Amino acid sequence: MADIAMQLHIDADADTIYRAVATAEGVHGWFTTTADVGEGVGATHALSFPGVPEPWRLTVTEAVAGERLVLAGENGPWAGTTQTYEILPEAQGGTTLR
Repeated sequence: MADIAMQLHIDADADTIYRAVATAEGVHGWFTTTADVGEGVGATHALSFPGVPEPWRLTVTEAVAGERLVLAGENGPWAGTTQTYEILPEAQGGTTLR
């Protein structure tokens, strides 16, 4: 699978961004409200969507609060992929999510 890279400037601090991608409350706020999201290395994110027969599962392989989250896709369209969230505070304020 080809690499997909995105970068966003977000007017929020690094800890807020990390919680948005690494916690159940955060994921429910922007991606899917039917998600079971475990925290920390070895935990599983199980993301459910209408019309999809089973949750898409990802395993947390790296977790550094406020800095980085890495997920390994276990099934569905993300099977065999790696999702890396890098969180970079900006000197002028806000955060870059890469």
